[in-house]
This record gives sequence, structure tokens and C-alpha cells, in this order.
Amino acid sequence: MLEYQRADSRQTLQEGLSEYYASREGLAGGRGISPAAREFFRCHDAAHVVFGCSTALEEEAIVKLWSFFGTTAGLGLLRAYRLPESQEIYEQLTFSEIARTSFRSMLTVPLVRWRCHRMRKRWPWSEFTEFMTMPLVDVRRTFGIQVLSRERAARPRPMLT
Repeated sequence: MLEYQRADSRQTLQEGLSEYYASREGLAGGRGISPAAREFFRCHDAAHVVFGCSTALEEEAIVKLWSFFGTTAGLGLLRAYRLPESQEIYEQLTFSEIARTSFRSMLTVPLVRWRCHRMRKRWPWSEFTEFMTMPLVDVRRTFGIQVLSRERAARPRPMLT
């Protein structure tokens, strides 16, 4: 688990983003993409950090839920997921990966929706500059964000036999 994923992380949002980018080669500056996609991914990457989600496929689904229901962008984000750059990512997934992730995420959907409902206010999707130097634990406290990663990492997965 990376430090930014810990609910009590003392990293600033900027430090969390740096750790996030360092953990995934090619995410930061290497994107030769449209301005609309560049802005979408800037905000999406910040959401990964603020909501404590990795880039594992299951957590991509979770950050999408957090983004729809816990940010100021809301369901308007559906347009961004139709950008050619987003579609390229989806085209790399196999049917079994999508099915497995959908099944695993079913139990998480109500929990994320509940946590979004309990937030004090929605995370500002694109206007978050003022929070870049704030420790993540304080950002999360300000917005009432309860990350899921720590719980799921500690929860044992049942073995299929």
C-alpha cells in the first residue's frame, strides 16, 4: 500500500500525487493527449489520491464512483469517459477482467455511495489548487472522506477452490 492510500496520511496532496505518478510509469508528463483529456486526467489523478485509490482495476471502478457521487463534477464526467484517450484504455481490457471487476465491485458500490452521501461537501473536481499543500488527512477530514483502501487491504480474500 502506498502512503497516500492510508487514511491517516500526513503527505500533502502534492506529495501524494508525486507518489502516485512515481508508482505508475508514464502517467505524469508523458501523455501526448488532447487538452480535454489532459484536464480530465489531471483531475482524475487527484481523485485517486484524495480518495486513496490505487490504479488496480477494481480501484479504478471505485474512484469512478467516488468521482461521480463525491465530487462537484458528478455524472457530467460521463462525457470525459467517452474521450478517445479514455476509450483506448478500455479497449485494452479483456471481457473477463471487466466481468471479474464488476462482480468484485458490486459490494463496494453501496458503501461508496453511503460514504459520498455522508461527506461534508463534495471534492472540487477541477479547482483544488488551494488543497495542494494541505496534508491528506486534513483534506479528508475537511470533506468528510473515508477512504476504503486500508479496510480492503486488511480484509482477507476468500480462496476459491
